[in-house]
Amino acid sequence: MRQFLLITVALLALSGCASESCEKDVVGILNPNQTSAKLLMDYAKTAVCKTDSTGTAKPTTVDEERKLVLIYDLYVKARSYAILNKVFFWLSLISAVAVFLWPSLGVLLKDRLGEREWYKSAIVQTTVTGIAALMFAFYSQYKDKQTYTENLMRYAVFSDKPVDELSQKVIEEIGKIDIGFSFSGVFDKKEDK
Repeated sequence: MRQFLLITVALLALSGCASESCEKDVVGILNPNQTSAKLLMDYAKTAVCKTDSTGTAKPTTVDEERKLVLIYDLYVKARSYAILNKVFFWLSLISAVAVFLWPSLGVLLKDRLGEREWYKSAIVQTTVTGIAALMFAFYSQYKDKQTYTENLMRYAVFSDKPVDELSQKVIEEIGKIDIGFSFSGVFDKKEDK
């Protein structure tokens, strides 16, 4: 458990070391080893970081800066969800392997465990399966939120709407994203089908 916490803290600390330099051209931001949110954020920065033919930065408007901040706010949220998504993906993968291998442990470790019967208990097997299901639920939750936020970023980046109108739409959608997990939301979706 301690190793898991250390790895999680290390991943969170390293994720804060991402470069936020201002890229000057679209080709320079293309990298297949990044999230969609990172690509969209870098693309939005190119609009604000344009230079003229002499190499001097062109002045930006308040609306361009406000749109960039709006997109950056979405980027921070998408990045957070991406980190949680990755953590729970690996935890769900490990727990899925544990569910499949748990019955085999009795056979493989019979000599080492001796007379201890707890590992064969239905309660233990059910608990392992329940933990796996919980990890998959968290993974699915954060994956959905990451995807929804990235789609909202796409809308904000490629929209021609004025920033005032765009920001109202984004604020409404962020409110929906921030509601979090609720069982009533899950049951309502099933009843609609």
